[in-house]
Amino acid sequence: GALPRVNPHENLYLALYWGLVILHVLLRLFALNGTVGGIAAEKQFGTWETLKVTTDGALLTLRARWSMVFYRLGLLLTIITVARLVFIGVALFNLVSIQGHYLDNMLSGTTPLGQPSLMDSSILSGVLILAMMFTAALIAPFTAVAFDAALGTLIGTFTRGRIGGLLGQLFLMLLRVAIVAWALWVGAAALSLSPFPELLASLNPSGGASSLMGVLGAFFGIAEGDLGLTALHLPHVQRMWADYDNGVFIGVAFLGYVLLQALLANLIMAWAGRRAIRAEKG
Repeated sequence: GALPRVNPHENLYLALYWGLVILHVLLRLFALNGTVGGIAAEKQFGTWETLKVTTDGALLTLRARWSMVFYRLGLLLTIITVARLVFIGVALFNLVSIQGHYLDNMLSGTTPLGQPSLMDSSILSGVLILAMMFTAALIAPFTAVAFDAALGTLIGTFTRGRIGGLLGQLFLMLLRVAIVAWALWVGAAALSLSPFPELLASLNPSGGASSLMGVLGAFFGIAEGDLGLTALHLPHVQRMWADYDNGVFIGVAFLGYVLLQALLANLIMAWAGRRAIRAEKG
């Protein structure tokens, strides 16, 4: 059944959700835009000829520009992080309400933690999974910026001239907006929040809890749509857990995803440094 509303501050989530989503999109677009033209800028300043002598010099320069993105986006990241901390505070207040049975209600009827044979360990498992989800939601904006800025740096090594750089930026920005919009749409349908029932039917054609497409849709919506905001609103979390078998593990997968983003960002930056040198020699 539906969770009891024990905290009036839950309305903050509904009031701020779309504003924060817009900030997320701007954040990612600025991250992409801030690094695509890095090599072109160094050439314009006349420093690239010296820096490209060694791979380390080129990589350190590109990494410095990559790191500067976090400084330039510091205000946006701060606003987004503070809002997420508020949502976590509201969620924690709920979890300790109604004599600590709020989590029991969330887990009731879920698979597998809601099974009677697992009730002794399900509460601890639920607490650990929620902790993973909250951690992932806190660091997701930072790993998203790291990944998008690294991707912009790599794309910048393939562009030639100002026109090529501008076209590359435009393509990446349009692609990013399209991915976010699609993820939000699919994620909303997976949680039965979409006004388009035909999309929900395509994700869960059998109407059952075992739909793999539904689980993937919910994960996609959290990971690439709202960067984990859904994971900070317990009524949505309970819906995700109850609607799909093993839906409780979507939060664990989300934490793995954001950590993978951080790893890929570093690998992409190393590739961009090597690619920049080879492109110049070629």
